[in-house]
Amino acid sequence: MQEMTKEYVLRTIQEENLWKEGEVDTFSFMMSQMWEFTLRKEEKMYEPFKYSLYGKKIGTYETWSRRYTSMEAAFLHVVNHLNENVNIKDKYRSIEEWLLESK
Repeated sequence: MQEMTKEYVLRTIQEENLWKEGEVDTFSFMMSQMWEFTLRKEEKMYEPFKYSLYGKKIGTYETWSRRYTSMEAAFLHVVNHLNENVNIKDKYRSIEEWLLESK
């Protein structure tokens, strides 16, 4: 399985215009535990949402899913560890910020 690296995210965003409805890609990302995500290009009936993200925490029964208006928004939510608490500030304001961060 593909790991969600900066190279993977950049390549996937660059190839976004080639994605067809129903196309999926699966990748993993380490938070407090490893997660496996499936990114899917949605059908037009879900507009304004263009992508859905389904995740499962490896080694548990925990799952999670949301729809997004852009591929960048889906990746951004992952790098911000799926934070939905308005009282906790996201580490990254844009996916570009995460891509440009040196490690």
